[in-house]
Amino acid sequence: MRTERKGRTALWAKALGAVLLAAVVALIAAFAVSGRSEADREHDAFEATQKDARLFAARLLTNKGRTPTDQDIRDALDETPGFGVLVETRPTTDGTRLLVQFSRPYERSLVLFGPADTMATRCFTIDLPSTGPSGPRVKAHRPKEPCGTVAGSTSS
Repeated sequence: MRTERKGRTALWAKALGAVLLAAVVALIAAFAVSGRSEADREHDAFEATQKDARLFAARLLTNKGRTPTDQDIRDALDETPGFGVLVETRPTTDGTRLLVQFSRPYERSLVLFGPADTMATRCFTIDLPSTGPSGPRVKAHRPKEPCGTVAGSTSS
């Protein structure tokens, strides 16, 4: 076996370093791509909750001219895709205000801890006019804002 000169790196060490560097770069790239994909899936889930809220409000308008009953609301929630939960019903001067939470599942990427599936949850205020040609007004609250906080801040 030949003695190597001091100060020079052995060829096998250079090759090992290159392989490890390539592996680290590939791992970082995979995290970046999967993080972006997860953000896209989460955004799509939040958009789906918005569609769910509009569909729910449109289904309640079939009862135009009268305040929706609890059964009407439950039926409309059951017919709406996604997961909807009625938080509060409040009469207003020109109709009814509903506070409803809609959720949609989406898949997380590169899960190390916790479940692979999680929920995108958003609270909505839906104003249903009792008369007139105007349709329902659907207001989406911030994604991380719980309905309990919204209910407390909008109570009169």
